Amino acid sequence: MLRVIGHLDLDYFFAQIEEVENPSLKSLPTVVCVYSGRTEDSGVVSTANYKAREFGVRSGIPISLAKRRLKGTEAVYVPVDQPKYAAYSDRIMGLMRREFDEVEQSGIDEAFFNLTSRTQGDYAKAAALTSQIKGQILKVEGLTCSIGVGPNKVVSKIASDSKKPDGLTVVEPTRARSFLFPLPVDKIPGVGPKTSKILRENGIQSIQSLAVFPSQKLEDIIGKKLAVYLHKAANGQDDEPLAIETETSQLSRIITLKADSGNPTEILSQLAPSLKDLHERLTSQNLFFRTVAILGIRPDLSIHTRSRTLEVPTNDYLVLWRSTKDLLTTLVADLGELRRAGIRVSDMMDALKQQSLSEFLG
Repeated sequence: MLRVIGHLDLDYFFAQIEEVENPSLKSLPTVVCVYSGRTEDSGVVSTANYKAREFGVRSGIPISLAKRRLKGTEAVYVPVDQPKYAAYSDRIMGLMRREFDEVEQSGIDEAFFNLTSRTQGDYAKAAALTSQIKGQILKVEGLTCSIGVGPNKVVSKIASDSKKPDGLTVVEPTRARSFLFPLPVDKIPGVGPKTSKILRENGIQSIQSLAVFPSQKLEDIIGKKLAVYLHKAANGQDDEPLAIETETSQLSRIITLKADSGNPTEILSQLAPSLKDLHERLTSQNLFFRTVAILGIRPDLSIHTRSRTLEVPTNDYLVLWRSTKDLLTTLVADLGELRRAGIRVSDMMDALKQQSLSEFLG
């Protein structure tokens, strides 16, 4: 049976939610901002709608720069409202989990899902089913999303990125190479600006040129682990299974940073929405945790963790935040730059049981 993997990406998620709740914003450049509080314009852009993107406003740029680029327009600047966005995300991810046996939530607005059993490996059925899912999300939440379907996570992720907003791209296994080959090499997940620069300096600009590049020479340039991954990805090959969340034992979130970073404050700011999302899941399910772990993936794709076990279980957000900050600071000091970062809580127990135990011990 052919493997069928989908990738869901909610279009310009935060800004689109603001448009849903205030339809007048759809015709205006709308920028969702993370304010630092130092000055009126200090902070960074979290996301922007497509009207704002026409003026060069992108995630991660300073708010002051966004305002300069949007000068003379009727631009609207909205502060991040994480609880609201997390509520939308929870409802949509709940819908996905009801529809599919295997769902890997990779961010507040992204998820991989396994369609193999639902479609019996039939890509025509997968196209029809994912179209229905898009319709459900639009009808219930008013949000568009882009979905990619392919034989593995790499292909499905690139497929969902290839047509936005509101796209649906289905890539059958026999079409994977022809779909990938014309694309620039930085379309492969994990190829950031630094890796892209190294590859281009060695004449590797398209995915096709990467696919046929001598394996040993590629290893000499970027290291064995990353070379093996990129060579397989360029050829449409990826055996990585979905990371299925076992909610009774642990909860986790992992993000890809906008650019490789060795600045713990910057990494923490990008990880903050995932922390909020994780905390929302804990409180909604009445779960306490005792162990907090930070996961860091370096540019060479090596994986590293740091963890802390608390004296007593909790679901306090400040404890989660401070533990994450401390562990991340230590991790970055030891390793330097990261490409991806994640948070995991484990040693879970039901909050009601914990309260009963505390009363008993008291």
